[in-house]
Formats: sequence, structure tokens, C-alpha cells
Amino acid sequence: MTTRDGERMLAERGEGDPDRHDVDELRARFRTLPDPGAAGERSRQARSARGGLMAIGALVAVACLFAILGRLNNGTGAGVWTVAYSVGLGAAVPGVELARRGRTRWALMATIMGAVGATLGNALL
Repeated sequence: MTTRDGERMLAERGEGDPDRHDVDELRARFRTLPDPGAAGERSRQARSARGGLMAIGALVAVACLFAILGRLNNGTGAGVWTVAYSVGLGAAVPGVELARRGRTRWALMATIMGAVGATLGNALL
């Protein structure tokens, strides 16, 4: 059925038609639906959150990597701090991928674990 056929059928119906009440009810329910702009706003906020988590996770991962390389190049012996920084690096890198895929809660947890590893590595030095 084309839209013209549907319009013609609606035009042929009278006001006393029992289906008219159903149409009015559907229109009333349609008007109560949430604003489609709100869904777009939520989508933009989610995209922004994913981007922010990706950036923070990448920053933590790069900081851990530079800390490991910098300390080893300065002649500081490898020790427990190296393991802590490596755990931080190992947790932050998957956090970036999780954020890219939209798993923001898991990405936040992974990034926090990466930051904890970096902080612990700094404390153990």
C-alpha cells in the first residue's frame, strides 16, 4: 500500500468510524514520547565520555611506559617498581580499547587500575 492509498483510505473514513478513536489514542501516545533531541544529546555525551576515557587511558599508559624506560636508562635497577609500572601499563592499554568499544565502566576501572599501578610504582622507587 502506498502513502496515497493510505491517505485516501483515511479521507474516506467518517468521523463516526470506530477506528478514529484508536488513531486519536495513538497520536496522544506519540505526543508523550520523549524528545528525539534528548536522545541525540545522550549520544553526544556518550561519545564525549568514550573520547575522554580513551585519552586518559592513553595518557596513563604512555606515562607508565616513559617511567619504565626513563628509570631503566638512568641506571636504576629493575625491581618491584618495574612490575608495578608494568601492571599499570598492562591495565591502561586495554582501558583504551574498552573505551573505544563503548564499555566505559570497564574502561574507567582499567584506567583507575593503571593509575594505581603507576602510583604504586612511583611510591616503591
